[in-house]
Amino acid sequence: MSAPLILCVDDEPIILQSLRIELRNSLGSLCVLETAESGEEALQIIEELSGSDQRLAVIISDQNMPGMKGHELLARIKAQFPEAFTILLTGFSDLEGVKQAVNNAQLYRYITKPWKKEEFIFTIRQALREFTQLQLIHEQDLKIEKLTFSMITALEAANLSYDEDTSYHILRVSEYAAFLAETLGMDESYVSRIRIYSRLHDIGKVGVACQLLNKPGRYTAEEFEIMKKHVWYGYKILSADGIDEMARNIAYYHHERWDGTGYQKGLKGNDIPYEARITAVADVFDALLSKRVYKPAMPFEQATAMIVEASGSHFDPRVVEAFQAHLPQLQTIRDRINATEQSVNRLESSCIDCN
Repeated sequence: MSAPLILCVDDEPIILQSLRIELRNSLGSLCVLETAESGEEALQIIEELSGSDQRLAVIISDQNMPGMKGHELLARIKAQFPEAFTILLTGFSDLEGVKQAVNNAQLYRYITKPWKKEEFIFTIRQALREFTQLQLIHEQDLKIEKLTFSMITALEAANLSYDEDTSYHILRVSEYAAFLAETLGMDESYVSRIRIYSRLHDIGKVGVACQLLNKPGRYTAEEFEIMKKHVWYGYKILSADGIDEMARNIAYYHHERWDGTGYQKGLKGNDIPYEARITAVADVFDALLSKRVYKPAMPFEQATAMIVEASGSHFDPRVVEAFQAHLPQLQTIRDRINATEQSVNRLESSCIDCN
């Protein structure tokens, strides 16, 4: 890991020289130092950083400079490097600049001129320490995410090998769920996670006999009780250390109903995890549209009408509202994945013919 970068910006060369000397004497090899005499020059340095592996840790800027003001510069840099810590050098008459920096650049600290060396160095050390800690946490999170994704991929492969007919159903449910989560205002991380983990909503079916899964016609009461156990099997499979709780919630609760009449727990309303409520709509919608050994595919308009009709009983009304407001986009997702499925099927058929 390369040393973090500190960028100092001030239009007075003597101030820059003072900053450079104090930081080098106090921090030594703990950081890399760059200086700029204007906001425009600082942005040029930042542009060069974009193509490198250098990590911008701290930006220290004077407020009152010709051209671009300090708070404007910090806001622009923070937008590009959100992990960087922003520090504003200012006089007592620059409080409006401090306010702007707080609002627009997530200001870490402001330091008044002339500063006290001990307090200044303490502030910079603290910023570097927090930056390094956050970087280590981020790297650890990436390792965990990579491990989790590998585990999820292996489980998904096991699921597909057990029931090949569900392969594109899984993909469609995943894309529907991610799209609905995004339209419902969930953040990027949540959308990414539900896209991955909704693929495992029926992983527990590996614990149910193939003959039962592929039975034509309705289940008997006894058979249905056996089938319902797949959510418990899925929960147990996904209870391994390192797998996100969201995966377990989806597998265990996606057959719960808004009115409390679902299974296994009989949860009701907001007691059902949100990711399970979203996946439930995606799962049932695609199941209605898909041909199975026990039923034909349902027309799009009829399937969507059934989802809307079940709002407030089977499904969360808020999720159904988002579903109903974006039917063209959901149709586009389905068409795209179906086109992929058809292309793969044609390719496989041609390969069989060649053999």
